[in-house]
Amino acid sequence: MRTGAGGRPAGRPEDGSLARVVGSKAAFRFMEAHHEEHDVVDMARVLGVSRSGYYAWKARPRSARARLDDILKKEIGEIHSRHRGAYGTPRMMVELRERGWRIGRKRVARLMRELGIQGRAGNPGRTPKT
Repeated sequence: MRTGAGGRPAGRPEDGSLARVVGSKAAFRFMEAHHEEHDVVDMARVLGVSRSGYYAWKARPRSARARLDDILKKEIGEIHSRHRGAYGTPRMMVELRERGWRIGRKRVARLMRELGIQGRAGNPGRTPKT
C-alpha cells in the first residue's frame, strides 16, 4: 500500500472524512438513496458531512442547468426515437442546434450517456462492398 505524508494511506484525507474524497454532493446522494435503511445521523457521521448540510441540500431547489438538462433529455429522447436510434452525438448536436438550442458536443454526449442511448453504427443488414 502506498503511503502519503504522515504514514497515512495515499489518497485518504487527514481527518478521515470520506466526503473529502468523494465530495459532499455524492455523500448526500448516497444518504438520499439509503435513508430508509440507515439512520441519517449515522450516515452523516460515517461520511463526514453534517446533518444540517444534508437537509439543506435536500431542500435546495434544482439548479437552472439541471432543469434545462431535463428539458434537453426529453428533446434528445424524442429525436432518438424519431430517427430510430441512428443519431449519435454529432448529428444529435446538429439537430438540437437546428431547433434553436445553443449546445456543445460534450454536453450532448453527457446527456445521451445519462439516458443510456447511443447512435447505431452503420447498417447491420448490409454487407460492405470492396
